[in-house]
Amino acid sequence: MQSPQTLVHSTLDTLPINIAVLDDEGTILFTNRAWREFASADEGEMQGVNYFGTTDVDADEYASRAVEGIESVIAGERELFTLEYPCHSPDEKQWFLMRVAPLPPEEEGSAVVAHIDITQRKLAELAAERRSEQLKAERSNLRHLVDRVEGLITAVMDDIMSADSRADIQRTVVNRLATVDSYRFVWVGEFDLRDETLRPAALSVDRQTDLAIPLDADDPVAVAARTEEIQFTGDVGSDHAALTDAQSLAAVPLVAGESLYGVLTVYADGDDVFDPRERAVLGAVGQAVATAIDATETSRLLTADNVTELELQIQDDDVFFVSLARELGCRLEYGGSVVGDEETVMFFLVESDDPSTVCAVAADHPAVSAVTHVSTTESMALFEFTVSDPPVVSLLADRGAETRDIEVTPEHARLTVMLPSTTETRSIVEQVRDHYPGTDLLSVRERDEPPVSRQAFLGDLEERLTNRQLTALRKGYLGGFFDWPRDVSGEELADSMGICPSTFHQHLRAGERKLLEAIFETW
Repeated sequence: MQSPQTLVHSTLDTLPINIAVLDDEGTILFTNRAWREFASADEGEMQGVNYFGTTDVDADEYASRAVEGIESVIAGERELFTLEYPCHSPDEKQWFLMRVAPLPPEEEGSAVVAHIDITQRKLAELAAERRSEQLKAERSNLRHLVDRVEGLITAVMDDIMSADSRADIQRTVVNRLATVDSYRFVWVGEFDLRDETLRPAALSVDRQTDLAIPLDADDPVAVAARTEEIQFTGDVGSDHAALTDAQSLAAVPLVAGESLYGVLTVYADGDDVFDPRERAVLGAVGQAVATAIDATETSRLLTADNVTELELQIQDDDVFFVSLARELGCRLEYGGSVVGDEETVMFFLVESDDPSTVCAVAADHPAVSAVTHVSTTESMALFEFTVSDPPVVSLLADRGAETRDIEVTPEHARLTVMLPSTTETRSIVEQVRDHYPGTDLLSVRERDEPPVSRQAFLGDLEERLTNRQLTALRKGYLGGFFDWPRDVSGEELADSMGICPSTFHQHLRAGERKLLEAIFETW
């Protein structure tokens, strides 16, 4: 189980922003992965280096201003220092925004220094300036545009840098863009995975709306979400009439890395508002907003005590337990898995009084390499199914999701899945649906998670247990060995594992001891 400090460092390593923590003398205590990659430094190499000593204040005015700003924050003279500066290489022009803020007194370190890549914003400004030189006939209008664009992007960047949640960022950007003379109305849409639609999450004007745009529609907002490319149109269509009577719109996808955080939609009066210059501006704004949301959502891992619970329904016969339930006309309950080097054993309680038929049907499925009947109680029989790749379960695990429960009927399988609240839910569902087209999302809920999550506890426990010990515990629990009177004997469980009774009991007792150690050490 990771310590809080390790979790903080791991989370900061995922951010697309260069971050360093300094002490009150300017010595570097920590740098995240983005900082080290930019500096071509190995992990730990920057630690202990004095930041001021590596900065040549005589090289240019930016270096001197940066050092003065950091020192003023460390000394408590400022609550925040920001500085935009160029950092060009022989092969590439780059610009960055330095942001320095103090750490709370109880934290290790004195200040956090962040360097944010604003190259796209600067390139958009430069492109606008070059355009103004080429089109001298429009010099007056272009000068007005450049001034407005520079002020707009700077204002948006300053605002979203101070926002502390996704909702705050969304409200900030729609309110800021709504102040632009040529814009009439602005909103940000998020995905509602229950019906595959885009719905407003933040609007520049408070008004009631039931707008819901299907993701597969020809609407430019839906097209922007599907293609992850900016869309423009001079015909806003009837679906948008309830929001505004504007004549044109721009739909800007909010993309950061592999995550799509929604669509920023801007309406304007004229058909000529969204010219190539304006599109570059909106593209830079969209990228800045998406990066800020991504950083904020990722940072929530530091303080979040809740998880997202998904309920999925799958009807594909390719999933062996769905196929088994249909062919046998019975119900199955998932009892967990034991992962081996090459194969995984999945445990299911099957509502059947004919174990031989269950074994025969399961053995015919191409996904099952072996099946064993472990024990039988009054209403359910315990089976272990050996598979090379656990269907659905391993797919979800690869994305950091935990399968808590699987209930299977002849009609479908319903899975209860837990994932970190910062995980992009839509990408999880789409990945499952790509492999199993008969997948439906039934519900999405936010759940409170204890200080040590169930997933973290189980992960720590499974690291302590050997596969044999975990298998013995699962078989004993699911098969009724711990009930009184016992539904299965130790000899029967040993036989199902292909070992002698004394060896089985050794594995069981060792597993019980480690389980109790994990419980008493955690709670």
